[in-house]
Amino acid sequence: MDVHLRSTTVCALDAETGEAVTRRFRGNPWGEVAEWMSGFPGPSLAAYESGYLGFAPQRELSGLGVDCVVAAVSKVPRSAADLSSKNDRNDAARMAKAILSHDVTPVWVPSPEIEGLRDLAAAH
Repeated sequence: MDVHLRSTTVCALDAETGEAVTRRFRGNPWGEVAEWMSGFPGPSLAAYESGYLGFAPQRELSGLGVDCVVAAVSKVPRSAADLSSKNDRNDAARMAKAILSHDVTPVWVPSPEIEGLRDLAAAH
């Protein structure tokens, strides 16, 4: 997934054929994303790069039954072609391919309570 404040782009890959289906959602309608993902056969696995939206997408999607991880942005494989053709659709496809090839390094997702304590400590 490529997640932004005003849009979320999701790429679904068929593990056997490699066929890609991409959909862009306005805003972050996690219920719609989970419903769309459930329309494909097999387990739904999702990942997005860590960033300013924090852990909210992971928590929302996990609560809706989607196995979702937050990927360490510095560990997601990128090629020169990825850098030259950077857009939401390509970024979502790159993340989907990384999931299938087990090239996603997840970051630890703290509980909301621990995250709140971290935010409080950082504010001091």
